[in-house]
Amino acid sequence: MSTIYRMGALSRGQSLTRILMNEALAHETIRGEVVDVGGGHHPDYFDFLRHIGEVHLEAVDASFSGIDFEKDPLPFNDASADTVILCNVLEHIYDYRFLMQQVRRILKADGRLIGFVPFWIGYHPDPHDYFRYTGEALKRLLAEEGFNHIEIKPVGGGPLLANFNTLVLSLPRVLRPVAYLWYAVFDAFFLALRPRSRERNPLGFLFTVTL
Repeated sequence: MSTIYRMGALSRGQSLTRILMNEALAHETIRGEVVDVGGGHHPDYFDFLRHIGEVHLEAVDASFSGIDFEKDPLPFNDASADTVILCNVLEHIYDYRFLMQQVRRILKADGRLIGFVPFWIGYHPDPHDYFRYTGEALKRLLAEEGFNHIEIKPVGGGPLLANFNTLVLSLPRVLRPVAYLWYAVFDAFFLALRPRSRERNPLGFLFTVTL
């Protein structure tokens, strides 16, 4: 994705975390029966995901399904989904193990889970905000629920972009693209001097797994 795209998305009100998440999802594919868990109505990340063949999408969300992800079973049959999408959900779920067991239940034997969790982000209840996951925590959580072929990809840059992400939504929209350019230049310079700082300042983690 280009710098121009990022600047345009920032001016439209998106956070940098959301923008970089969508860019990362542009490299992922969905197929067959797809279940989107907790994404709300028509999330924009479906415009970025690649499709293989015909895709049939079903969404489930508390806002229109009345479901409680901590105690209600997902309304799908066992082994019925080829792909499950779980973006920006886990941090809002206290009993995340129940939800992950439900995701595993509805996935087919060769099914795939694609998800994202934010890390360097402020408190954002929807209606609650419980956790921040490191990459190693995600890997252990997914492995304990019986998933295999786990890939965890950090999304973000260095400490200056992390700082930008904490304040960008407080800036007037017209100033956000200009502020991004300033931060991005100095973040790149900082990373050239301290490349390992990228590992310490992720905005979030994209994870993909199969059963």
